[in-house]
Amino acid sequence: MNKKTKGAIAAGAAALLLAGGAGTFAAWNDSENLTGGTITAGKLQFVDGTTSGTWYKGTATAGNEIDLTTFKVVPGDTLVYKATTQFIAEGNNLNAKLTLVPGTAGTFTGLTWGTPTVTASGVDSTTGVISSQAGPRPATVETTVTFDSATDGTTSQGATAALNGVQLKLQQQ
Repeated sequence: MNKKTKGAIAAGAAALLLAGGAGTFAAWNDSENLTGGTITAGKLQFVDGTTSGTWYKGTATAGNEIDLTTFKVVPGDTLVYKATTQFIAEGNNLNAKLTLVPGTAGTFTGLTWGTPTVTASGVDSTTGVISSQAGPRPATVETTVTFDSATDGTTSQGATAALNGVQLKLQQQ
């Protein structure tokens, strides 16, 4: 046999081997389903229908309640707004604050809002941060509005100030 024939036979045999092995190449694989579970989001909200507020003259005690539509404030008066509510703060790693956002005093010279205080279970007394706790819990929020005793002359006499827009706010920290 000559070299050309031997080469042709070798090439043909190689082609047969390659063609025959083309269908046998395999890449093994496998898969497994995992159970991921279900997550549930926490809550940070007020309980509907549980928020109410009252205005007081001097201190927030029984007998000192006032009706803002008829009360006439004078220099040196301190009015107290006390609101009660229930809220839910549930969630791993949840930190929040409950605050009172004062309304607007308009252009009533000498009228200033005080710093609100919050009393509720699960509230850090130093930072005011609320920790997560299951279920609704009660809270009391107080703030003051003071008519500066140094207001003199006719400043603000007969003036009106709408103390509207007082708002309780829950905010994640």
